[in-house]
Amino acid sequence: MIVMALVFLAAMVREVNLLMVLAGMLAGALLLSRFMAVFTLRGLQVRRKTPQGVGAGDLLVSGITLTNSRRRIGSWAVVVEEQIEREANGNHGRRRREKTWRPSVLFPYLPAGEARAGSYRGRIAQRGRYQLGPLRLSTRFPFGLFCHTESIGKTEPLLVFPRLGRLTRTWMARHHQAFAGANRREQRPGVDGDFYGIRPWRSGDSRRWIHWRTSARAGKLMVRQFEQPRNRDLALLLDLWQPQRPDFEHLENVELAVSFVATVVADLCRKGDSNVHLVFSNGNPQCNGGPASPALLQELMEQLAVVEAQGDDRIAELVEMAVDHVEPGTEMVLVTTRHVDLSDPVRLRRLGADAANAGAMRRLRMVDASSKELGRFFQME
Repeated sequence: MIVMALVFLAAMVREVNLLMVLAGMLAGALLLSRFMAVFTLRGLQVRRKTPQGVGAGDLLVSGITLTNSRRRIGSWAVVVEEQIEREANGNHGRRRREKTWRPSVLFPYLPAGEARAGSYRGRIAQRGRYQLGPLRLSTRFPFGLFCHTESIGKTEPLLVFPRLGRLTRTWMARHHQAFAGANRREQRPGVDGDFYGIRPWRSGDSRRWIHWRTSARAGKLMVRQFEQPRNRDLALLLDLWQPQRPDFEHLENVELAVSFVATVVADLCRKGDSNVHLVFSNGNPQCNGGPASPALLQELMEQLAVVEAQGDDRIAELVEMAVDHVEPGTEMVLVTTRHVDLSDPVRLRRLGADAANAGAMRRLRMVDASSKELGRFFQME
C-alpha cells in the first residue's frame, strides 16, 4: 500500500501516464485480494467434536468439520483456529482467565457443496475447567496481502480431570488388612448384621439364633439368618492446604494429593461393592458419596477437577462433616498436603467435646502428600 501510494503520488506530480497505470495495477491487486479473502469465507460452516472431559496429561483429540454451503465456487487455504482458555476461581469466587492455547487446522481446498474433516491433538497438563472457542476462520487467499478473519460457533466447556496414577501393593495390602480386621470384629457373637430370614438349623449355628415359634410350627429347628455385615466403606478427607504465597513444592503437593485421592476413588468405583465418600473444602466443607459406581466416579472426578487449595485450617470441619454424613465404622483416611499432629489438643480441641468426633479422630488414618510416605502407596504414571 505504501508503494502504491508513492507511485500514485509520483504519477500525479509528474503527470506520467505509465506510472498512473502502474498504480492502478497495484490497487487492483489489493482490491482483488481483499474481495477474494472475504468471499472465500462466505457460506462456510464449522462444527467441533470434542470430549466433555479428559484426564490431565492424556491425549486430547478434537475433530473439526468444515462445510462449504456454496453451490459453485470452492474455498482455498482456510485455517480454523481453536481457542482453549483455562478458568480458575479467584478471590471471593470470581473467575480469572489464565493461559490460552490456539491450535489450528488447515484446509487447503474445500469444494463447493462438500465437507472436509480435520483434527488437532495435544495434551493439557493441568486439571481444571477450560473453555473452548469461539472458533476463528481465516484466510490469506489469493495473494497473502490481506488476512480476513471471522469468529463462528459457540463456546463449549471442557473439564480436565486429575491425573491418575497407580496404587502400590503397600496401599492395597494396608487397605485390605483394615477391611479384614473390621469384618472380623463385626462377626463376633451377638453382632451378626441385619435380619434376613429363616432357614433350617445347620451344624455350627449358634443356639441363640434358633427361632422357637417357627421351629415349633415346622417340627424342626429353624434359625434366624442374618446378612453378612459389609464394612468396605471408605471416606476420604481431602485437606488441600497451602500458604498465601505458595512455591512450586507447595503446588506440587496439592496436585499429588488430588491425584492420589482420584486414583483411590477410581479404583474403588471400578471394583464396586462398597460406599465411597469424599469430604473436601472448596470455600465450604462438602461431602459427596454413595455406592461405588461409574456415575459416582464421574461426579467425584468433576469435583476433584476444580477443587482448589486454601490457606485456612479446615481439618476439624472436615472431620465433623464426615461424622455427620458417613455410617459408623466407615474407614476414614485424611489426605493432607502438610504434616498434621492429630493428637494436638489445641488445634483439634473442638472435636474432643463430642464423643462421635473423638472416636472418629482415634480411627482416622493420615497420608501426608508432602512427605516420602506417599511414595509407598502411590506412584504417578
